[in-house]
Amino acid sequence: MDCLNQLIVTGIFTSCLGLASSSALAQVSVATTQNLDDLSYHNWLAYNHGSEATDIINRYEQNLDCQAPKLGFSPISDRYQILVHKGIALQKLKKYQESVHCLDQALSLQPTSNQAWYRRGIALSYLQKYDQAFVAYYQALKSNPSDYTVWYNQAITLEKLGNYSEAESAYEQAINLNPELYLAWYNRGRILTRLGRYDKAATAYEKAIEIKPDYDLAWYSKAKLLEKQQLKEEALSVYQQLLRIDRKQHRAWYSQGNIYFKQKQYHQALAAYQKAISLQPEYYQAWNNQGAALEALSNPKEALKSYGESLKINPRYQKALENRRRVLQDLHP
Repeated sequence: MDCLNQLIVTGIFTSCLGLASSSALAQVSVATTQNLDDLSYHNWLAYNHGSEATDIINRYEQNLDCQAPKLGFSPISDRYQILVHKGIALQKLKKYQESVHCLDQALSLQPTSNQAWYRRGIALSYLQKYDQAFVAYYQALKSNPSDYTVWYNQAITLEKLGNYSEAESAYEQAINLNPELYLAWYNRGRILTRLGRYDKAATAYEKAIEIKPDYDLAWYSKAKLLEKQQLKEEALSVYQQLLRIDRKQHRAWYSQGNIYFKQKQYHQALAAYQKAISLQPEYYQAWNNQGAALEALSNPKEALKSYGESLKINPRYQKALENRRRVLQDLHP
């Protein structure tokens, strides 16, 4: 889901410290990102085609007209397959509305086709027509309820529609059919966190990590969940584990800095914010929080510079505006 939000500032620790939180989405057939910036359902949908898909796409990419007269008088089954394959090729070309048109024609020939309904759901998802996508996946599951990729995509669609309990159940169905689907475990953990079912959410994140030990988003989300439960030391340990996997995770450095700050370990907080900024110079929240750490270390002039850097990147960042105004008043009463 897009959707569901990149890291944003959501709160304040103290009078001068901003916080960030996160969530995300995934795709089975594409390598997942290792960048914690991309927490907006960084990968999209699951696909259930095999290696023959490339041949199908190449065969039809040059002839994507879905008008029935162009298809001659071949048997219905052949015309159906041509239309479905062209629908798949059009999706590769990101021509989702045209894909829906082809798949509608295929369904006019075979109304109960699992494949055509499923592919129609994918196209409609990309068109952000989630209510229609839900119907398409529902129809696909009626003819083949054991397809975990359809359950997975249905779960994503239910999230988009705000039906979180139903989404969690759909992820569970996908997991029951494919227990190694770590993305479903991870997304289920997110939903359970949203629903306030923290123990089960933690189990889901841990299962995702068990299946894919280097899955950064699961580590990060597990740490954020521990923070939500006020288990700061445990969260700090998880951030440190994540950073042992990948030292370039600037969000993890930033979040670690926030914990140190709250614990009044200002030197450690400052070092963590500096590391986050070195990895992501446009990270205005980290510049702001670096200023907060510098203030706590009785270095208001350097703090003022940090707030200024934050505002160069985001001139409307209210926290940095307030912090800079306060420091200026203190320095020049």
